[in-house]
Formats: sequence, C-alpha cells, structure tokens
Amino acid sequence: LVVVGKYNIIPPQGETPAALQVEAKIVRVNEGRITGRVMPDGHWAYNISDVGGALTQLQNLHGRLAYQLLYQRDNALPYSQSQIIQQATKVPQAAFESYIKGIQTKDKDKREKLLKNALAAYEKEKAGEVYPQAAFALGEYYLSQSDWKNAAEYYSKLNRDDAQYIEASFKAATCYWQLNDLAHALAAIVPLTVDSPLTSVYNNAGAISLQAARDEKDAAVRQQLLEQAVKLLKRGADYSTDATVRFNYAYALFLAGQFAEAAKQWPQVLAESSGDGRAYFLYAKSLEQTQQPEKAAANDDQAKRYMGGEYARWQQEWTQSHTTSTVPVILQAYNRDQVLQVRIRDSAAAERSDTETQDLLVKARELYKEGLDDEALSELRRSLTVEPMNAEAYLLIGLIQQRQANQDQAISALKTALFWNSKLAAAHIMLGRIFLQRKDCQQALAYSSRALDIDGNNPEALALQRSIATEGCR
Repeated sequence: LVVVGKYNIIPPQGETPAALQVEAKIVRVNEGRITGRVMPDGHWAYNISDVGGALTQLQNLHGRLAYQLLYQRDNALPYSQSQIIQQATKVPQAAFESYIKGIQTKDKDKREKLLKNALAAYEKEKAGEVYPQAAFALGEYYLSQSDWKNAAEYYSKLNRDDAQYIEASFKAATCYWQLNDLAHALAAIVPLTVDSPLTSVYNNAGAISLQAARDEKDAAVRQQLLEQAVKLLKRGADYSTDATVRFNYAYALFLAGQFAEAAKQWPQVLAESSGDGRAYFLYAKSLEQTQQPEKAAANDDQAKRYMGGEYARWQQEWTQSHTTSTVPVILQAYNRDQVLQVRIRDSAAAERSDTETQDLLVKARELYKEGLDDEALSELRRSLTVEPMNAEAYLLIGLIQQRQANQDQAISALKTALFWNSKLAAAHIMLGRIFLQRKDCQQALAYSSRALDIDGNNPEALALQRSIATEGCR
C-alpha cells in the first residue's frame, strides 16, 4: 500500500486562524489501482480521504486522516474514530506547538528555547513524563553543535517503546564515546545488538568494547571485553564487506592474540582499502607472530610507504611494549536506510525471554542456598544465553566464585553485574569485603560508600564500614 495526496494551507483571514486542507488516496500496488469499489454501472470509484480544519488542530487532523485511511483498508476496523483521534492528540497542545515551531525555525537559539519549552510543557501536563520527539530533537541540536554531553543526556531520555529509541541510543553511545565514557557508551549500544541487528550497531558495539578492553587494567575484565568485541565484530563482518567493520574485526582478533585468524582478515581489508597503511602495519605484525617473516617484511614496507612519519611512532611502541594504543577504532554513522531491515522483537517474545530468565534464576538461587555451586553455575550460564545482560546472574556468579575462593573471577563477575546495574548494593558490599580481605583500604571504602549511597540503612553495608574501621582503614 502507498498513500498519496496533497495539502493546502489557507492563510489566516482577520480573526480566522490559518487552516489546512488535506486530500489522500491509497494505492494498492499489487492491483495497480487506487482503493475503491465497483459501482452499479460497473465503473471503479476510488476512495478519497478529505479532512480539513484549523492549523492549530493539526494533531486532530492527523487522527481523522489516519482513521479514514485505516477504515479504507479494513471496513471491520476494531477502533472507532474517537479512539484513533485520542491516540493522535496525546501530546498537549502547548507542547506540540512549541515542538513544531522548534524544529522549523532556523534560529539556533530559538530552536533550543522552543524545544525546551516543549519538554517543560509536556512534563507539566503529563506528570513528569518525557516528550520523546522533543528530547530527540534537542539531542540532534546539541549533536550538531558537537556538545556531546548535552546530546547524550537528551538522547538518553528516550525509552525502548519510543519510535526513535534505536537511533537515539545509537547516537548517545557515539556521544559517550566522544567523552571517553566507555561504560555508558556500552550500556547504550550493546542492548541494540539484540533489538536492532544492524551492521553499524554490531560495528560500534564491538569497536567500543575493543577500546574499553584496551584501556582496562583488570586482566579478567579485559579478556571479557575482548571476547565481546570479537563476537560482535564477527557478526558485523559476516553481513558486510565494509572495510571499517573488517578492520575493527581484524584488530580485535589481533588484540585477542588470535594472530593467525587476524592474518586472514587483513587482505580482505586491503582489498577494499588498498592504501591503508595501518592495515599493512598490523598485517605485518600478525605475520611476524605466525612466523612468516618474508610476507611480514613485504607488508611492513607497504606500511612505511603509506604511513609516512606515523610509522615510526607505531613501530617504536610495538618494539618497546608490543602494544598498539595509537591504533584508532573506527565507528560508523547511523544509517536510516538500514533500519528498514530491522526486526524488533515482539513483546510476546520478550515476555517469554524474561520468564525463562527468571525461572532459571529462581532455580539457581535455590541451588546456591543448598550449596550446590556447580549446578547453580550451570543454570546461571544458561540464563545468560537467554539474557546476556542480566546483572543478577552475574551477581550470583560472583557470590559463588567468592565462596569457592576464586577472588579474581568473583571480582570480574561482580564488576560486570555493576556494569549492567550500578544500583546493586549487594555487589558493592561483596566487592568491599573482597578488597578489605586484600588490605586494599581505598577500594573497600569506595565500594562500602557506594552501597550506603544506594541504601543508607543496609545492615550489611553498615557492618562492612565498621569492619573497615576496625581494620584501621581511613
């Protein structure tokens, strides 16, 4: 089905406000004709939707037009016109008017002010709710000013049910990345790999994971981030020949120490971007690590040729410490065309997933209480295959690892739990206890303080602070 039509704006006359007149028809593409009906004389009479009214009632006009078009498609439409209009006019008039003026004005200062007025009016009328279109428009405004902090703040106001949520979360992650706030960047982009399987989503989630791994000091967390980067970038590379995705994937394999597999990827990068000196450099190092000196030398020569003075800096770092901190990870821009291919999980599937996760967690908690750690871990790993971002599952894994005296694994799991839910007081408390055992007073105090910030009357957090004082930590 295709909707076609036209509209006219009638200028205001005296005290009569400006008006809008709209005419629309539906084309049934497979039939090659406009929707309609056969008349008694045998000719085809097509349907025309015709609505009009004051421009200040634009939302009402939207609703009336929507109802007419939907009714044309289905005469047994189970919704009344008043129901459709009610849905179309849910934005308070003052908020809607400020929003429309805000997105149309070319004056940047006025745009910012009008959009904020729209947010405020909506919040006042809707008991504190966020006007998603206005918040998104403000995110776009601040992004155009390279104001990453404010852009991220407004993009992050959108909820999963909002129409522009995917694009907002994608762009919020990019803004957080610009601010080097990688934890928030990952929290914004990684969930989209489930909801929105776009190549650019896989690429950016993997690239940010890669940068976070490179910056991470904790070996266990670093390994976890690297594995996540490789997994996500492989998905992107499986569906795209884009040199950016392939470069990030090859570099993730390289950092993960999978040099032989990385060496297979670099020629594909170079096939798309033959003058990429960085790819030649990393290809040469991959070949060196897999004992292929002649091919390594040939590609190293190409790296020198294309990198110029940059080569010396990269080579010096590699020679001194076998690190590659100057290699840039590459993010992609949001591509609206790709969104046509997105299949958002339906709510029933999401409910089934949530139910399955909860059932597995209940079973794991029972096994944990009974001291059956291995069986509990098995259930928890199953739950993470269903919901890989479940903080409670990581919390339980951390508690089990601590009980088994595997402190490094416990710390890694508990930090992952806090990555997905920073308000888990139990995870802060357990980390505080572990660091107290390690005589790391600074860390112990930090985690106990965060636990009390979350729940000031938590008896376990209070007991931890008393223990810290007893141990002489200040």
